[in-house]
Amino acid sequence: MRLRGTVFWRLVVGLAAVSVLAMAATAAFLYVRFDSIDTRFRDDTLRSFAENLARDIQSSQEPIPIAVQPTGARISEAGGTFAIVSPTQGVVAGSAGISAALFPLEPVNERLFALPRMLRNKRPVYGLSFRINGPQPLFAQVAFPSSPVLYDSVLEEFIQDVAWIWFVFLLVILATNLAVARIALKPLDEAVEQVERIGPGSVAIRLTEGKLPGDVLVLVKAVNHALDRLHSGFRSLEEFVEDVAHELRTPLAVIKAQLAVSEMPLARLLEQDFLRMERLVQQLLDRMRLNGIRFEADDIVELGEVAREVVGFLAPLAIAKGRSIEVLGGEIPVQIVGARDYIFRALRNLIENAIEHTPTNSIVSVILTGAPSIAVRDHGPGFPAAMLAAQGRPPEPFRSGRQGGVGLGLSIVQRTMIAHDGELEIANHSQGALAIMRFSSEDRLLGRSAAE
Repeated sequence: MRLRGTVFWRLVVGLAAVSVLAMAATAAFLYVRFDSIDTRFRDDTLRSFAENLARDIQSSQEPIPIAVQPTGARISEAGGTFAIVSPTQGVVAGSAGISAALFPLEPVNERLFALPRMLRNKRPVYGLSFRINGPQPLFAQVAFPSSPVLYDSVLEEFIQDVAWIWFVFLLVILATNLAVARIALKPLDEAVEQVERIGPGSVAIRLTEGKLPGDVLVLVKAVNHALDRLHSGFRSLEEFVEDVAHELRTPLAVIKAQLAVSEMPLARLLEQDFLRMERLVQQLLDRMRLNGIRFEADDIVELGEVAREVVGFLAPLAIAKGRSIEVLGGEIPVQIVGARDYIFRALRNLIENAIEHTPTNSIVSVILTGAPSIAVRDHGPGFPAAMLAAQGRPPEPFRSGRQGGVGLGLSIVQRTMIAHDGELEIANHSQGALAIMRFSSEDRLLGRSAAE
């Protein structure tokens, strides 16, 4: 499943988009606020210089050019320009090189203006024309370039100092969103793990409803109800197959008995066919019984004992077909916790398969190890390459591809091992097929303690 198709990815993208939009909106708001403060700061600075020029003129007894020298010097140091203009547009005092009004006079007390550039400044300027009241009205005009004035520099420096925090803040928000999305979807991850464990052999599993949020709980309950209906239908089908298998046993036994007393050559051939049909019916019953497999912690099974019992049970069949059976290993008892009858049937199916596919006058080997495991090895054609899954574990559900069978035997073994927390491994050796019933690690510990 592609990442972009998951709920988690969609939440991450959505939260990231919201975070970026929120940051952009915040940045736009701060820009507007900074611009407003910048404008007000600029206007107040211009007004302060103009008022200082007015006070210098009004409080000094010196000629105007001398009276405005302190404030004029500060304006020049800050990169600005000023002019004291009479009502007739004549310049009474001003910065060096200023011989005319910076801006045409208007009959108002205060007038802000902007100019594309001045004579000695190639940059746009922003200024203020301020009326100085007195016996002879004058106008103080102050102008600064738009960018290098003191208050612009302060704001620019502030933005540069905090700009890197903006990027870190965005990363922190994105990381927080990822953590929130992961925590919010954790119950769904647990539900997914439970769903992955549901299969033909575990249709009774249901999704846990206790830890899920209310809006997801509705979906989970619907899934559980669907699983209930599937389980009911699956169980009905199994009961039908089990009933059919039971009903077939009696007529098959009657027909086999009649063929046994018949002296016709055809009877021997039909008897072999009915033996295969009888085995198929028995496998169907074994397969249905797996759904009711139960065992407790004190149900101890000695694998060597089971192996020898199965070999003794199938020895007449092997001799009748011209095969031999041997048991290797098992000198030290190996015990596991499990259901003895089901392990017996599983091993019987493996050995029956081996007897069926190994050539005449060859040996079927049943190998016991303290791992604990039971392996059945024959000298037949082996398993088809398409059957051998990664690491030797057949897929679920499993069907054999060997000729002369429908694959129920290996399916029964596989489901039996799953019920015992073990696994069935299949492989081909140099001269035939190898099937291993490998039990769980907990059973392995029990096996070692029994061996000791």
